[in-house]
Amino acid sequence: MAQDFILPVRRAILPRMKGFAALTALIPPGSMWPSTVPASRTFPFTRFGSISATPFRASGLNSSALRISIQAFSQALLNAGGATIATAEDQILKIGSAIKDALDGATLTLEGNAGKVRLTWIGSSPQRDGDEASAWMTTVTFLAEVAG
Repeated sequence: MAQDFILPVRRAILPRMKGFAALTALIPPGSMWPSTVPASRTFPFTRFGSISATPFRASGLNSSALRISIQAFSQALLNAGGATIATAEDQILKIGSAIKDALDGATLTLEGNAGKVRLTWIGSSPQRDGDEASAWMTTVTFLAEVAG
C-alpha cells in the first residue's frame, strides 16, 4: 500500500539545506524554515512552498512521488554605508541556484530508516516579491521519488 511521505521527506530536506555550505554562505541555517516563518524574520530566508504527493499504487511497493517547492526570499545586499553590493534579484538568483545545487540528485534517508528519497530539480521561478516592494523571491521545485 502506498504511503504519504510528505512529513518525512520535509524532515530529510531541511537538514540537507542547512548543512550545504554554498547555501549557508547566502542564508544562515537559522533562517531556513519548514513552512511558517515568524513575523520577526529577517531577509534572506527560505520556507517550504506547496507539496503534493502521488502514490505508486501499481508498483505494489510502499512508495510515492512528491512535487515539492522551496521558496526563498531576499532583499538587496548592502554594505555598512548602505550602498548596494548586489541587487535583490541577483541575490535571489544565487540563492535559487544554491538550493538547486543542494538538493538536485540527492538521495536522502528518511527518519526511522523508513526508506530513501531521490530528489530531481524540475524548475525555478524567480520573481519580484508581491508583499515586499524591495524584495525578490524564487520558487525552486523538485520531484521527490520515495521508495519505502
